[in-house]
Amino acid sequence: MFMCFFLPVAVLSPNLASCTVTEQRMEIHDLSDKGSPIQISGYMALRYDSGNRFPFSYEQSTSVKNVSSKDILLMIVHLEATSGPGQDETYSQEYFFGDTLGPGQVEVSHDPERRYRTEVNGKPLPYRRDRHPAAQAHTEFVQFSDGSTWGDGDFAKDVFETRRKTLEELDLLEHLYEQAGESAFLDEFARADDSLNVIRQIKDRCTEKTADSKCAYNIVHRTFLTAKEHDAAISPHAAVKQQSRIEAR
Repeated sequence: MFMCFFLPVAVLSPNLASCTVTEQRMEIHDLSDKGSPIQISGYMALRYDSGNRFPFSYEQSTSVKNVSSKDILLMIVHLEATSGPGQDETYSQEYFFGDTLGPGQVEVSHDPERRYRTEVNGKPLPYRRDRHPAAQAHTEFVQFSDGSTWGDGDFAKDVFETRRKTLEELDLLEHLYEQAGESAFLDEFARADDSLNVIRQIKDRCTEKTADSKCAYNIVHRTFLTAKEHDAAISPHAAVKQQSRIEAR
């Protein structure tokens, strides 16, 4: 699963009241350092509709290709725009709890049109105008399935912490079902932290089957086994080195 990159920018002036609908397209340029194991491309279409309460909108399509010879477990990308409000986003994609992104594989994501205001809390957004607007992408960090990495590990600290918490919760749910039964499993599943993406996704998939533990347990079990396989494939030396480097910072 590849979640879309979120880059809420506008390259059109909010003073274009005379135009009913205008559109401008920005290509996403990959400015990653030499040797990056992934290639990023795509576009963003920005529109201004003077007749709409939320006049600005954007539509985005992105693709990320693994150009390395290894499976990818995690990638972190920074996106920004040369025009608009100047907002940017650092995005992470975690494969630890599912299928990895194999060599040559491409993740394609299309974010449908979203609308937003021209001001925040009553204050106009500080637009930067560029006659040749562009969206830029930069690979910050990649972790491979053998535990080796590329890029700056500082960007991965929060992701690794979320991974640890998610794995602990899946482990707890797995053992509760086996040792304490269905009722204890469902109680813990209901209390499980929704801020963890994997847990929230499992709850969403089983939202109409809350009285039946089979839906949740089957997904928890498969996800836990997949994560354990990935964890085992990461060499102990790489895992220890990585954790020591993060703690030292």
